[in-house]
Amino acid sequence: MKKIAFIGGDKRNYLLSEMFENEGKIFKFGFDDYDNESLKKCLNSCEYIIFPVPFSKDGVNLYAPTSNKEIKIENCIKGIEGKTIFVGKIEDEILKSLQKKGNVIIDFNKNPEFIKNNAIPTAEGIINIIIENTDITIDNSNILVLGFGNVGKYTAKLLKGLNARVFCYDIKKQEVANIKSCGYNVLEEFNNYIEKIDVIVNTVPALVLDEDKFKYINKNTLIIDVASKPGGVDFEYAKRNGYKVIHALGIPGKIAPRTAATYMKNIIEKYII
Repeated sequence: MKKIAFIGGDKRNYLLSEMFENEGKIFKFGFDDYDNESLKKCLNSCEYIIFPVPFSKDGVNLYAPTSNKEIKIENCIKGIEGKTIFVGKIEDEILKSLQKKGNVIIDFNKNPEFIKNNAIPTAEGIINIIIENTDITIDNSNILVLGFGNVGKYTAKLLKGLNARVFCYDIKKQEVANIKSCGYNVLEEFNNYIEKIDVIVNTVPALVLDEDKFKYINKNTLIIDVASKPGGVDFEYAKRNGYKVIHALGIPGKIAPRTAATYMKNIIEKYII
């Protein structure tokens, strides 16, 4: 029987642990509504460890919104040897430290299947954010999607289905061609037309909306950044100058945790089985 420890995380991880209850011996730590074992016992008793996605948000504590107590990273990685660890968005220094001790690290966010599947709840979450944070309909609105990767593609598809005028921007020539073939409007460059955009959705994990770009953006425009930290927006400039920006991270775990947990389970099973 496989022994699996679930350490911290959001509702995805909790639901994921329930999905494995009939498939092995389960240990949990970092869930307030569960009678937890000690952290040390969980880590020492298992063959497989499921850490959060992302691993941490501050570099000091494990990402664990399901716990009222802080879980120090140093306590989680101390003494772990020869385990198979599943995690997402882990810092290189911590990753290398764990690998030196003979641990095998499976990063969800580097798995093509997981990345592609995760784009679906992310895009649906973006739609939800737009509805909750604007006073206009998506129908007949002007929406710009920055980046035409998995999330950008699916977001544009949903927006077009809701009858928005969809504009897309990407620096790759191949993706520009894809934008055109999908029937979306291509944004060639940032210019005064941007003032007519109602919502900007950034999916690019690199600085796209810098101070120079902001001079074209209307202050009534809602900006949603779903890219991993540090994101693609100059947040300090935006805040200082009165722009409305939402940095929406971890959308799948908030909008569709059970579906997101199923994606994670599919990846884990391939390694465990």
